Amino acid sequence: MKIMELLKKNIRPRDIATLAAFKNALAVDMALGCSTNTALHIPAIAHEGGVKLNLDLFNDISKKTPHICHLSPAGPHHIEDLDMAGGIQGVMKEINTLGILDMKVMTVTGKTLGDNLKKACVADYDVIRPVTNPYHREGGLAVLKGNLAPEGAVVKQSAVAPEMLVNEGSARVFDAEEDAVAAILGGKINPGDIVVIRY
Repeated sequence: MKIMELLKKNIRPRDIATLAAFKNALAVDMALGCSTNTALHIPAIAHEGGVKLNLDLFNDISKKTPHICHLSPAGPHHIEDLDMAGGIQGVMKEINTLGILDMKVMTVTGKTLGDNLKKACVADYDVIRPVTNPYHREGGLAVLKGNLAPEGAVVKQSAVAPEMLVNEGSARVFDAEEDAVAAILGGKINPGDIVVIRY
């Protein structure tokens, strides 16, 4: 029904799935703590819409978006807690106090994001922290580049212990998650080894 309503209003997917909208989506995900799957799925969806996203954009957005919501399994709160605390709109309202989001983007409501967020609020600042008191100053993901990954590697920095953010050790590189798990369970990974899973 919603699709037919949008069709009648002549609002098409590419009117909504713009570069600005994808930047907004990345900012919200950074505020939520992210998943490394973000770096797979968001660019794939953008590609289908003819929008190119590169990994450098992830770092740019992460650097200006604080991690304000810490959900399970990494954090103490659950999705229903987020919903009761103001939901995704509450998260958007809070991070936009920093002017991070493009409020002019079209949405599936037929209105702009700015219109949609007028009534949004945060009902529980323990679940959706204020930007002045985030879990982390930066968003959930970081893109690393170097000799092991010249085109980039993605890490969920919101789940990395602070003492591990700068680390040296022997790299143990695997081409598949299954190979890495077999090595771990087989006792072939030594304390201090850094496990890298390619692809």
